Amino acid sequence: MANEKDEHEDGYLHLPSAAGGGALVRRSQISGSRANGAEGAIVYLASGPSVYTTATVPQLARFLNAEPLQVRE
Repeated sequence: MANEKDEHEDGYLHLPSAAGGGALVRRSQISGSRANGAEGAIVYLASGPSVYTTATVPQLARFLNAEPLQVRE
C-alpha cells in the first residue's frame, strides 16, 4: 500500500484544453510529451490515448517538478 507522500506525489493534474474542460490525468500515467506548435503540447499517457493540452512543455515540466537538462556543446 502506498504511503501518504507517494499518494500526494502521484496526484492528479488538470490539463486544460482549447475546447474547454480539459483532462484529469494521474502523474504516474504521463510517459512523455512534446510541443504541439505554440499553442500547447501533446501528453502521452502510459494507459492509452494522448491528451492535447494548451499547457506548454515548460509549464508541464513545472507541474511535474522536472529538472532542466544542462546540454553542453
